[in-house]
Amino acid sequence: MMLQLLLVVAAAAAPMPPPGLTQIEARVSVSVTARRLLSVAAEVPRREAHESGLPLAIDVRGTEHPEIVIDLERIGDLPTGEPEAQYARALSRAAIAAPIALIEAEQAARQWAAQILVEAAVGDVELSRALRAAEMAPVIAAPELSRCAQFLTRFEKDPEAAWWVIENGGVAPREAVRLTAVEDLFALRAAAIRALTAPPEGPYVELGGRRYLGSLARAAYRLRAPGAIEAARESLGAFDTIGVPSLRYALIQWRQIPPSRP
Repeated sequence: MMLQLLLVVAAAAAPMPPPGLTQIEARVSVSVTARRLLSVAAEVPRREAHESGLPLAIDVRGTEHPEIVIDLERIGDLPTGEPEAQYARALSRAAIAAPIALIEAEQAARQWAAQILVEAAVGDVELSRALRAAEMAPVIAAPELSRCAQFLTRFEKDPEAAWWVIENGGVAPREAVRLTAVEDLFALRAAAIRALTAPPEGPYVELGGRRYLGSLARAAYRLRAPGAIEAARESLGAFDTIGVPSLRYALIQWRQIPPSRP
């Protein structure tokens, strides 16, 4: 009862999505995961744009203070399932709002986007059909739907295999680091990190007489504020522990639905 009340309050306080997003948001909102993320990201602005310049028609601009942008020039050309996939991905990234490029943030965003699609597909024949087709073969015109479908196929066999592709398959952004590695570095070199007066440069950095990757030291520098690491960890929502049985259950529910005939 208390959770339902909090969701209602958050929804009432949230800015209304622009008309171009209203129908897409309504379709994905049947997903429990989507509703949770909509509550978390209630204050994230949703904006319409013409020729946004972003990689996707529905994408996120910004990191710590993100906004979800819908490109009106491109949204109408997306095939079935792709608008929902792009919005699910954007919503997941906006809810995490990672201040720096983190491997775990990329993994969590992909997992949540895939789960939103699976949960929504249970009651949506067209979305279910599109998702099943993307599992069989990637769809060039639906890149996000295809990535979610591929993630689901790997996750169903082995969650770690699905996460590994994101970490080691050229998917993560440049200079992305593992939050766990940053936490470990702080445990060893907190004083040296806090003594830095600027982000360190170069491929390597010496801290406490030991050599570390420059990207890792730069990430630690940017998360040096009190509570920053804890907030980054909390934003991931235990996707790799509690989130695993949750997605597995959603997959079981979806798999039990017979494929619809065209």
